[in-house]
Amino acid sequence: MGDSLPPPAEFDLVDSFARLRGADAEIALGDPKTELVGVEQTVRLSQGRRRIDAAAEMSDSPTGRRLTVRVPRSRLSDGIWSLQVVHADGSVAPLAARLLVQGRRPLVLLWGAHGGKSQVPAGRPTDVKRRVAATGARVLDRALTLLPEEKAARVRQQVRTTARKVLG
Repeated sequence: MGDSLPPPAEFDLVDSFARLRGADAEIALGDPKTELVGVEQTVRLSQGRRRIDAAAEMSDSPTGRRLTVRVPRSRLSDGIWSLQVVHADGSVAPLAARLLVQGRRPLVLLWGAHGGKSQVPAGRPTDVKRRVAATGARVLDRALTLLPEEKAARVRQQVRTTARKVLG
């Protein structure tokens, strides 16, 4: 059997979440590995050139430390937002977490500073070839309605032969 464990994260994946709480987006990171000093923090959410600094609070509980960030949902446009801690001296430390915002859908907490590349599933080549052949046949049939039936039959046969060579 394969390994079903997720890749290593910079925070506790089980005790972390993102959700809407009233008009705010709330992000909670359980036991963050980033160096944090003090109870109050500033977390920067960034998406491309857009940046939003939000107040964050570090709290201790029986399950461990938790960093909780709240930002008005109205300030977050759709897309993926990166999270970073802004220290008092202005330096920035990544949290290796991202927030996915998609309209009215629930917020999604993603781990990792950057996502992997998306991969489009490859269709079966025979399906693609079959669709191309069927579409070509329909277009050809429409075009050949102008020719006499005997001439149209010869053209169809020539096109089929050529298509079989090309499409394999």
